[in-house]
Amino acid sequence: MHTSKTSTRYRNDIDGLRAVAVILVILFHAGWTFFPTGFIGVDIFFVISGYLISGIILSQLRKGEFSFSKFLVHRLWRIQPALIVVSVVTLAASAMMFLPEDFLLFLNSAKYNAFFLSNQFFARQSATYASPDSNIFPLLHTWSLSVEWQWYLILPLCVLAGAWLSKRLKLTRQQSQNDRVLFILWLLITAVLAVVSLIITGKHPSQAYYFLATRAFEFTAGGSAFLLTRLVPTVRTPVASLLSIAAFSLLIMVALKPGVIGSYPNGYTLIIVTAAAVILFCGHYREKGVGYLLSRSPLVFIGKISYSLYLWHWPVFAFCRYMDIALTGVNLCLAISMIIGLSLVSYFFIEKPLRRRRPLLKVSLLQLVILPVALFCLLNPLAARYEGFPQRLGKHYIYQYKTLEHYANLAKNRDACLEREQNPAACQFGDMKANKTALLIGDSNSNHFWGFFDVLALDAHIRMTGLSASSCLTLPGVWQFDWWIYHNEPYTSCHQHTENYYDLIRKNHYDYVILGEIWEQYARGAYLINNTGDKRSDALSKERMNKAIRDALNIIISSGARPVIIKTISYMPSGYQECLRRQAIAQAEYTEKACDTPTQRTGDDPYTHDLFKQLQQEYPALIFIDPKDVQCPNGYCISEINTIPVFRDVGHLTDYASYHLGQAYLDKYGNPFK
Repeated sequence: MHTSKTSTRYRNDIDGLRAVAVILVILFHAGWTFFPTGFIGVDIFFVISGYLISGIILSQLRKGEFSFSKFLVHRLWRIQPALIVVSVVTLAASAMMFLPEDFLLFLNSAKYNAFFLSNQFFARQSATYASPDSNIFPLLHTWSLSVEWQWYLILPLCVLAGAWLSKRLKLTRQQSQNDRVLFILWLLITAVLAVVSLIITGKHPSQAYYFLATRAFEFTAGGSAFLLTRLVPTVRTPVASLLSIAAFSLLIMVALKPGVIGSYPNGYTLIIVTAAAVILFCGHYREKGVGYLLSRSPLVFIGKISYSLYLWHWPVFAFCRYMDIALTGVNLCLAISMIIGLSLVSYFFIEKPLRRRRPLLKVSLLQLVILPVALFCLLNPLAARYEGFPQRLGKHYIYQYKTLEHYANLAKNRDACLEREQNPAACQFGDMKANKTALLIGDSNSNHFWGFFDVLALDAHIRMTGLSASSCLTLPGVWQFDWWIYHNEPYTSCHQHTENYYDLIRKNHYDYVILGEIWEQYARGAYLINNTGDKRSDALSKERMNKAIRDALNIIISSGARPVIIKTISYMPSGYQECLRRQAIAQAEYTEKACDTPTQRTGDDPYTHDLFKQLQQEYPALIFIDPKDVQCPNGYCISEINTIPVFRDVGHLTDYASYHLGQAYLDKYGNPFK
């Protein structure tokens, strides 16, 4: 049996638990599939932080020594110096490597990080945590530090309010009674915040990962574990050991379980947080189970440098991925070695020497908050003004960049008319003085054909309007359910946009209406419904799409317009963008075939092929345009035109390519609108 004597003594088992947390995170981010849920290390860090910071504040309050300004100074010098160094080093690396738009994105993320708001920034940038696009954000991992800082600004006020309320409600003047009331309040707050977290995740599954509101209960759970140590003076060693072993086993079991990250935080988070809190509680009594294991010197040392390891591991991985360096075998070993080296330098020369500094709050704020904010607030508009400084990347890149920029300016309203701008008057192109009119609608596949149809519309003297919505099947009468980022709910804005489009068709009597979609993706899986509560299956989706596309054609023809369907392009070959990126970073002498790897043209998806064949027979007036007819001459699909990239990303054309393919189609096949 062990007795609790003090709540503020150093506990090496906590450093050992930090080591477990950071190892899980690093292995997960390295792509090691043995721990597919290693990201739970961040949850463990939050619980540890809640335990320690609550303990510090409550212990100082009991002694009458708590000062909010001193608390902030301590936190600032503990966290900011190493973080600022990482921010500056990643700034320098990004300036050398990143393409202009990526560099601008980095600077924006660094500005939000300086304001302790990077979690809000990355919630908007990433569809989900660990999504492919997030892999190249060097400061993505700082979302957790922003959450922690936001909690640090709230926690002291919560503790002070709880302490005040417990005193107001006390029945005696005994400290144990105050502790009991405070523990009950803290536990209730934790339960409420956990419920709030699950509710928010249900409503915002793709963004909830980054929210303070979904993470707050993890900190309060740690605080609850600390308060419980005050109420329970003794615990038998075998009991504490068994509890800690059971809790640690749960942590490892969840870390080994795949598929947990979807809609996170979720029920598994409750298990992780509870298990971590139990381990911290049991370790307080020097139990001989998990606490003994976590107190071993190697784990304790890793725990001591865990903050530096956390700070450096992600930028190293992100830059490797940006340069298309596979994190396997020797490359992974070298990356891990670099992370360890940077972390040791950071810990011994930055983190450890500066963590005990205690200048005035105003001096600390100036040095560690205001100056970094000023730096990135100045760099952002400067870089934006000079378009991300493309001159960094050599003459050929400048030529490509300026050419792409010129054609992007020709299609200047295109990007705004994808989802954001749904005003028909602001989304017109072609011959603006023409009496003949056309409407182009669909998903982003229709939007990237803006230049293609601008060429045809100018030649045929048509004033064309282009309206589109991302990943949206713009056919009447169907809803997309559990689609894209809309988990367990309908894609409502798509349905609303679609209704507006067909109202325009009925009202404006266009000469042509063009439907552009990535057709093959919508009838795969159980995503299409007609009404809430409809049964869903792959077969039903195809059946509903068959009807919806015919309904669309009937509405178009009834309005007096001629329907047009444009098919999809051939997608970007694997590794193409990475090749272009490597060429730009290395400023290598350009050779025409360096990255241009023509791929063999493939036929339409079998379902869409049969569907389009049936539609052509049923609707003789229907016009089909296949961009692959000019994208894939002689059976092979090009990826460059006059050394300029065809692809903006894996499934979308650059504006340059869109205009040039439009002209190539006009030259080879004539104008389908004449």
